[in-house]
Amino acid sequence: MIGASFVHGAVHGAAHGAALVAALAAPAGRDAPPPFLPVPVEREAEAPLEAPPPAEPEAPAEAAPAAAPVDEGEMLDVIPATADSRPYAKPEDLAALRRRHGLDPSPPTTARTARWKCWIADPTCGFSVEVNATSAYAYRLRQGSVERPESLAWSSARVQYDLWINIPAVVETHGKFRYTRMTLGPKGGVIASDDRSMWGNFGVAGRYWFGRGRLAPTLEFSGALAFMLYGGERRMDTGTTYHSLRSPIGITADVGVGLGGYGALILGGQYDAALAREDIGDAFRIPAGGMFFIGFRGNIAWGAPAAIAVATHATVLRAVTPP
Repeated sequence: MIGASFVHGAVHGAAHGAALVAALAAPAGRDAPPPFLPVPVEREAEAPLEAPPPAEPEAPAEAAPAAAPVDEGEMLDVIPATADSRPYAKPEDLAALRRRHGLDPSPPTTARTARWKCWIADPTCGFSVEVNATSAYAYRLRQGSVERPESLAWSSARVQYDLWINIPAVVETHGKFRYTRMTLGPKGGVIASDDRSMWGNFGVAGRYWFGRGRLAPTLEFSGALAFMLYGGERRMDTGTTYHSLRSPIGITADVGVGLGGYGALILGGQYDAALAREDIGDAFRIPAGGMFFIGFRGNIAWGAPAAIAVATHATVLRAVTPP
């Protein structure tokens, strides 16, 4: 069956091929259309492309209404700049700003200078050195004997000469200038009283200023270790002899109020430790002692404190006889 189909296809193809050859070999007639020529097809005329209409501009969006101003407190009103100046705040605005921050509404424009080149303490000074002299009434006490409980008390005087080194510990700025509010530093000197007794002391001293003026109120304080330098020893055979002594360390402290660095009224006390060991003789023992005092301390640069101290020392050596 497959062979019959093959034969039939071959015969049919041969017939078609013969017909095609005859058509190509035949002369072309006037009326006969040429074989295998494309037949024109009439098309409808296409309409010309029109440009799209221009887009209409969108209407601008309406601006949102401005928010109501929020009251944020005090505001500064800045004046517009001119040809020869910069913008600046009004004087009343600057005054309000200074009050808000606790500043002086009228800062100084010129600096005040200290007298005597800071030999007398002043708030305008930074680091400074001063020498103070103290004259005070002293209520002295001393152990009478190391063998039995007794004490001696008498009225006397106290004279003290100290060197203070003032180092600024707290400062403040006022306008464009800096002032010292508190000083703190080392100090040392000698203490004298009746019967030619003399102590040394070494410690710290400070001063707090309650203002910026030359005579501003001050609070003074000091504390030191005290030790005997020179004193008398009472002996049964030779009486009282005076010479250099080596004693245990005691303490002294005082506090006072004053005006500037010129002087202050002070109140303080001193305790002298005892050297009463049992392995040494009674003649070499140093009894415990001390004093309470009230007086005046001032800078010797302006003269009066030094003169008062020298006069007090001379008077107490002649007028007071210790028990």
